[in-house]
Amino acid sequence: MTLLDQTVLEVLLPGFTHHVDIGQEADATISYGAGGLAQMVLPGKPPMNGEWKPLPQGYHVAWSDGPEGAWQIRHEVGRLVYIDPTGREAGTVTKIEPIRAWT
Repeated sequence: MTLLDQTVLEVLLPGFTHHVDIGQEADATISYGAGGLAQMVLPGKPPMNGEWKPLPQGYHVAWSDGPEGAWQIRHEVGRLVYIDPTGREAGTVTKIEPIRAWT
């Protein structure tokens, strides 16, 4: 798989919500605001808000009252995969849509 660099992530992240299959009953949703704000909703959990910033090879996110770390997105034909801070596959993108109002 090929790592998406900062140039590509600057197109795919700000202003969009990613739906990510994390192997649970529903997808996680991760929204990236253009001003560096982020929101993640895991299945059955309340929303987590935080801040994200681009890195040369991925991005860094810090969740309020939660974890922080450097993430990457890799791709192969027909598949985008989130890579967690330990280098493991964390989930596969199922849909990308324009960001909606946050709760």
